[in-house]
Amino acid sequence: MKNFNQIVAIGIIVLCSMSISNAQNKGPILAEKLEAPEEIVKQTLQKRALIWIDGQWKVENGKYIWLSGHWENKKIGYVFIDGQWTKNSKGWVWSEGYWKKIDINKWINLYA
Repeated sequence: MKNFNQIVAIGIIVLCSMSISNAQNKGPILAEKLEAPEEIVKQTLQKRALIWIDGQWKVENGKYIWLSGHWENKKIGYVFIDGQWTKNSKGWVWSEGYWKKIDINKWINLYA
């Protein structure tokens, strides 16, 4: 019985950590959404082991910080979802970009 409880506890921890890693970090609400401080360059060059992440906002200590576009290592079985501004009744809020798990066959079709 003790082993079963330990297995259940470990399973819960793993599931919680997975949901946290896919959660979007949201910033403070603003009256107007922020404009990018630089031109967003869409990268069309394809690299075998890397993926281009467009420039976007990051929330750090409750403040918005701009991150320029950059190359990042591909993560097998994941795609990067760009951050976005959403409007609610109080104003605009940024939801950071994040890595989303997808079916490995879909991933292979995207990057093969």
